[in-house]
Amino acid sequence: MRIGIIGSAGTGKTTLAKALAQHLHATYVPDAVLSVLKDRGRDSWQGVVAGDRRRIREEALRRKISAEASAEAFVSDKTVIDYLAYWLQNQSEQELRNVNEEFLELCKEAAKRYDVLVLLPYRAEVSYAIGRNQDPVHNLKVAAHKLGLLILLELPYVRAPYQFGEDLGAWCAQWLPPITAEQHPAAASEVTE
Repeated sequence: MRIGIIGSAGTGKTTLAKALAQHLHATYVPDAVLSVLKDRGRDSWQGVVAGDRRRIREEALRRKISAEASAEAFVSDKTVIDYLAYWLQNQSEQELRNVNEEFLELCKEAAKRYDVLVLLPYRAEVSYAIGRNQDPVHNLKVAAHKLGLLILLELPYVRAPYQFGEDLGAWCAQWLPPITAEQHPAAASEVTE
């Protein structure tokens, strides 16, 4: 099964994605933006100039698409839909139409790969972490963009709350569609037992 975890800052995307990947014996696909920033000697977007922001977003998208394409079964921490939402919110107004259309088409094509996208609920209060935006209005706008994209692009998604430490077997049974042997043989037997 190919699962994407979506949500605004501090909703538990990384925690859930790592735990779910382990539970389902699937590949964990991390947020590629963080690795691109790290490769450039940064731990956040702070101080990154406009032209570099575009290159970072494009490189992160290429890495995310490549990592997801190379895994038979995966759980992706932030998805191409997250990347598209941030592009629309923070980048698109500074770009030419053809650049925006290319980014959109790459995201739309890659989004076809997901069997299900899990949208975690918006949280007004989020814990501090390096690079994490704690502004509740900003995060509400991000959550609205992501939900809107799921609806407009008619992608398969569930709105699923997750509590840290929650039993993943029960969570999967409640929120994920049944996993077939064709989608992932090891996970199918684990989840149905």
